[in-house]
Amino acid sequence: MPKNLYDTLLDVSKSSMIDAGDMQTAGLLILTAAIHGLGIQRAGIWLLTEDKQAICGKMLIDGDDCKLDSDLCLARSDFPNYFASLDSERAVVANHALTDPSTCEFRDTYSIPHGISSMLDAPIRHHGIMLGIICCEHQGEARVWTNEEIAFVSALADTYGRAVSAAQRNDYERKLQEINSQLEQKINERTEGLQRALENLHTAQAKLIESEKLASLGRLVSSLAHEINTPLGIAVTSSSHCASELKKVQQLYRNEQLNEEEFAQFLQGMDDGLQLINHNLTRAAGLVRDFKLSGAIHIADDQEVFDLRACIELSLKGLQPLLRKHQIHCELLPGSAQPFNGYPGAIAQIITNLITNSIHHAFAATDQKHITITLALEAEHIHLIYRDNGCGVPADIRDKIFEPFFTTARRTGGSGLGLSIVYNLVTQKLGGLIELAEDQSRGAVFIIKVPTAR
Repeated sequence: MPKNLYDTLLDVSKSSMIDAGDMQTAGLLILTAAIHGLGIQRAGIWLLTEDKQAICGKMLIDGDDCKLDSDLCLARSDFPNYFASLDSERAVVANHALTDPSTCEFRDTYSIPHGISSMLDAPIRHHGIMLGIICCEHQGEARVWTNEEIAFVSALADTYGRAVSAAQRNDYERKLQEINSQLEQKINERTEGLQRALENLHTAQAKLIESEKLASLGRLVSSLAHEINTPLGIAVTSSSHCASELKKVQQLYRNEQLNEEEFAQFLQGMDDGLQLINHNLTRAAGLVRDFKLSGAIHIADDQEVFDLRACIELSLKGLQPLLRKHQIHCELLPGSAQPFNGYPGAIAQIITNLITNSIHHAFAATDQKHITITLALEAEHIHLIYRDNGCGVPADIRDKIFEPFFTTARRTGGSGLGLSIVYNLVTQKLGGLIELAEDQSRGAVFIIKVPTAR
């Protein structure tokens, strides 16, 4: 390619006007380059209609005259030979426009009136599809278009295709900005609505958690009352027996009928009775103490550093009456103390709800009922593994068990809140996660992972 054509093409290709997205500016630049490079006076850009049945003038430079969006259109039905050449999607090279088969149809209506003797039309393509042509028209004596000139005009046509891409990109960006603006407005509106709903949900959630805490304490109180009744009943019975024996001995003493053997029997009976009273009162006092500590843990809402293992052990002590009532053996597997920065009340609530869930759902067909809890430290996270030997969680409900109000025990009084509260306490209060183990064939296994510090 001659240097003048190469330099002209390079200047056009490097121009920022091509990628600015302004088709008129880009078109004028390309047509001016074609006129300058080929030494002609007329050049235009013609675009095909969508049905490709006509081609219309988009831009025309004729000397000092420049026309934009010309109303001149050429129909396929009027110029079939020319459109047949366009259908080949190759450059139309007419050295003698008046006689060339592709362009002779323009002889009387277009070529002669404008003094056009030679034509060079290069196809404009965009994403491989032909959009139209750049038409270069030579006036005066006919000329033979060289291969370099054909390549030059074809390169300009490709550059126009690049400008089309830029214009489309700008149009897409504008539409995207409009869509984003509308979307942002909708998002803001919906965000406000969601925030209100979330606030209401948090309020309701807090009330549900408090309600469940009170329900858990109620169950503990009920179980404790039943458990305390036994040692207190024994102590009362023994006390009544001792009082009766004392009156009997007093009467014998007043009647001067008390002998040494009867007095020795009385002393032995009083000793046995007082030991029985003392043992059962001590047992009752221990139950009350454990309940007070467990109850204090349940209602504790302040974050603090505490021994997680000791907290769970104390929670299990408070739950012993409930576990004995249902004949469940529950143990925390041995291990060292585990410092934890969190909420003891949340831990107690989690343990209580998991055990309650096992009682309601796991052991209907199990004779020897066992629950084990394991603690392990892994990479600044504590893994709490809760396992029972019940029926396990059926596969068809595993993705629903943490949903609020979902329960399979509605008829027996299940609220569907126990595991939902566990999930919220673990994920929100403690910043961890809870999941079901894949294998549920030998009972339910819950894996809780929480960071040691927050």
